Amino acid sequence: MLLLSPFPCALIWGPELTLVHNQGYKLLLGEAADIQGQRFDQLWAHAWDSLGPSVFMALEGRGSLLADAPLPIERQGGVATVWVTGSFSPLHDDRQEIAGFLHTLIETTASVETTRQWRELAQSFEARLAHHLANPTPTWPWSGDLMLLLDADFRIRMANPAWQRLLGWSEDESRVFALPELFHPADRTEAMLGLSALRQGAEMDHFDGRVRHRDGHYLWFRWRGACDQGLPALVGRNLTEERQTVQRLAQATVLDSQRMEPLVKVAGGMGHEMNNVLSGVSSSLELLDRRLAQGRLENLAAYVAMAREAAERAIGLTRNLLAFARSQPLCPKALDIKPVLESMAPLLQQTLGSGIQLRWEMDVAPWTLKLDPDLFRNALLHLCSNAHDACLGQGNVTIRIANERVEQGNTGHAELLAGDYVMLQIDDDGQGMSAQDMQRAFDPFFTSKPLGQGAGLGLPMVHGFVRQSGGQAWIDSRLEQGTRVVLMLPRCLDSVAEPELPTDAQVTGARLLVVDDEAGLRRVMTEMLSDRGFEVCDVADANSALAEYRHHGPFDLVVTDIGLPGGFSGRQVAKALRLIDADQKILFITGFNDDPVEPSLLAEPGIDLLLKPFSLETLVERIRRLLQV
Repeated sequence: MLLLSPFPCALIWGPELTLVHNQGYKLLLGEAADIQGQRFDQLWAHAWDSLGPSVFMALEGRGSLLADAPLPIERQGGVATVWVTGSFSPLHDDRQEIAGFLHTLIETTASVETTRQWRELAQSFEARLAHHLANPTPTWPWSGDLMLLLDADFRIRMANPAWQRLLGWSEDESRVFALPELFHPADRTEAMLGLSALRQGAEMDHFDGRVRHRDGHYLWFRWRGACDQGLPALVGRNLTEERQTVQRLAQATVLDSQRMEPLVKVAGGMGHEMNNVLSGVSSSLELLDRRLAQGRLENLAAYVAMAREAAERAIGLTRNLLAFARSQPLCPKALDIKPVLESMAPLLQQTLGSGIQLRWEMDVAPWTLKLDPDLFRNALLHLCSNAHDACLGQGNVTIRIANERVEQGNTGHAELLAGDYVMLQIDDDGQGMSAQDMQRAFDPFFTSKPLGQGAGLGLPMVHGFVRQSGGQAWIDSRLEQGTRVVLMLPRCLDSVAEPELPTDAQVTGARLLVVDDEAGLRRVMTEMLSDRGFEVCDVADANSALAEYRHHGPFDLVVTDIGLPGGFSGRQVAKALRLIDADQKILFITGFNDDPVEPSLLAEPGIDLLLKPFSLETLVERIRRLLQV
């Protein structure tokens, strides 16, 4: 490196300060004799007062730099003073001890002389400029715009204070460069064309160009120029803030577009699926109404069944969307997953079909989980249904259950925190997925199935449910090699509650208070419950509920929606009633968890949660079960 370097440099090594130099170093010194291998201190004895301190600093491990310093050099039998820029860089041996230093020298006599000439010219320009600016409010020092006077080579001879204030270049530093060198490479050609036009006496069209700040970044300016006595003069208006504002607005527009894109996709998919569902409901009700008007009572049950089936599809659709958005209300319970899976085995095999063999690999004692059991079963059914479609009805599906302890940094999935998990893994040997499809598998309404054979909400529902339950899910798949879906569900240290056994208590005639702001739903609930022998009072908001309770209470059970108008939620109603009667039984009904019920409250005896939409039979069954507790 030393010998091939184009810069004059020498290696000084060892306690004798032995000098090993390249050709440029020798030419700089102008020595005819061979100086290779001499002692550095003897070679530079005549200039030791200048170089000695830097040598001692290098041997102490501190580098130093001499910039445009005078240095006496022996040339042609005499000593001449030249201007040099040099450095002393300490070097270590293999024991990391200072063993020498690298000495580099570049002669700058010509540039120093040129700088002196520039300074004299600048002083003359200042005198000329003072003649033009001899007014009470001179523009030059106070202008916020850049004002430059250039020489014929486009070097800056004079610059107003705004130049250093905006770009950080001092007067001396500015004279090192020709102005086009400071322009951004993308703007340099246009700047050169404009300056060349000025030099030739033509008018320069104004242009926008970026100029480099002393720190390395660029600022935008709008440049205008004129030619005064054959020398170019430029004025630059700072456009950086204006440009940044426009750029921020453009970036905000792009981000808004990117944020809206998935919303538009979800809205479009939701609209398409709901149109299909509502068409079934509307057509069934229309036929039902037509047959009743005609007095024809045959096949009415078929129309009701069609409407109910479409409504069930709508219920499943909204629940899947809420699961994807992690906004579905959950009823988590400490759960022993092993008996749940064993009880589901026949249903899972039925979902997979007779052509697919279901294999189980289950840990002897899986850890307890805290999950909503119904939604967990629903997620597992979705995964088996996907496996059936991927295998085209023929193949193998393996469900593995194992306890896993994840150490910090022991997984390739950044969002999986360290801790104890139960891993549920579903493997199939079906068609597999491409890398592109695998990345989008959890996106809502994305499906690789033919049109009409899937809404694209199964996997997003599973992913949302697992994330909402505190776990993580991912997919590994390859085309023609099958797919693996992994659910990592966090361990729960709570004990599993014993199943509640039904009692023979009579619940007919029990007094109920129904609180819901949806008038139609409240009316049908009241009518159904009255038909089943309950005494029902219904109100629309929290204040009316509390007033009804004070004047006509107590009630055997209060059925309340969580989201109520007036800023007083059903959750707060329940807490207020339990202050009056600590044993008051409450059934919450909700379709969204924007004001969720605390798990500690749901764990109390006599408290339950029913998710909308629900069938009226389910409502009656849940009320009876709660009254029997």
